[in-house]
Parts: sequence; C-alpha cells; structure tokens
Amino acid sequence: MQEPWGWRNDKQDTLHVPLPDWKNWRRIRYFGVPSFVGFRYGDDHHAVIAIWVRDADEGTTPDQCIDAFEKWAAPTAHDFSVEVSFGDVARSPWSPDGQKREGEGEVVVKSVEAQINTILSKKSYSAAYAAYVMWPKTCTIFGIAVPVRDSQELAQQVRDRYVSEGFWRIERHTDKAPSP
Repeated sequence: MQEPWGWRNDKQDTLHVPLPDWKNWRRIRYFGVPSFVGFRYGDDHHAVIAIWVRDADEGTTPDQCIDAFEKWAAPTAHDFSVEVSFGDVARSPWSPDGQKREGEGEVVVKSVEAQINTILSKKSYSAAYAAYVMWPKTCTIFGIAVPVRDSQELAQQVRDRYVSEGFWRIERHTDKAPSP
C-alpha cells in the first residue's frame, strides 16, 4: 500500500494516470459501460479505474460535473443492481501538469461504498470518483473501485490513498480534449 506512484497513459497519450505500483496495472475496456480509458490492478482485479471525458457547457464547474456524472451513471448503476452509500466530499487544487498548486484548477472527489446484489452473489466495493474541468466544455471523471474481499478496512485505505494522494496527480498532456 506504500508503493511509489507511477503513470500509465491512454492510447491517445492525452492523459497520464497516476497508479501506485504502476507496472502491475493493465489497460482494459469495460463491457456495457462506455469509458475513455480503464485500468485494472493484477489479474484478479484488486482495483479498477475508469475515466470518462464528457461534453459540458462553457463555464461548467467540477461540482456540476459530479452532478451530471451521477445523473448519467444512475441508470447504469440501477441496471447492474448497484446500491451506493455516499461518504465524504474532498477538494484539492489541481493543475494540468499534475502538480498541486493553488489557483489553477480544482478537483472535487466523492467517496462511496457500493454493493452489487444479484441472485447469485453479493459484492461490496470502496470507491471514489473525482471531477475536473481539464479542457473547455468538458468534464473529466476519474473513478476507482476496490473490491472488499477479506478486509473492508484495507479496501477503504486503498481508496482513501487515491482521495488524499492520487486524484490530483493526473496529468493532461494535450491542450485539446481527446476524441472518443
């Protein structure tokens, strides 16, 4: 849990995504959930990440990005029988080069606990998602989910490390928003 941060990029090299123990993360696609880029940690999916870049109105704030994302994601969560309990909201300075400097931009982060209840199984996750305005007229959402397997506390610690150390480290590598 104290592995140093490294980065992996998307196929367009638009974003460099912060990942602890970065060599063990693999780029993936999600079935039924369109995302810009996704990653998994280890073959057993010990953690998963998804990033969405969505169109927004001029002047949209990170708070409005969070609200729009939740409205967009709610039907998909419902289709997958996901129940969400909302936790803390955190804010941090964010800069396109991944530095934490006041005055450039802001990332807004929501922590959640989620359960997927189906006839065949019940799974729990500690998760968080962050909202940025990285390019004009866009919202970028960066989410991580950590399955609760043997320890809820460990899953929450991994999630909380992203909240405090990870989300603000994402680096934007182009001045133009990526194409879908």
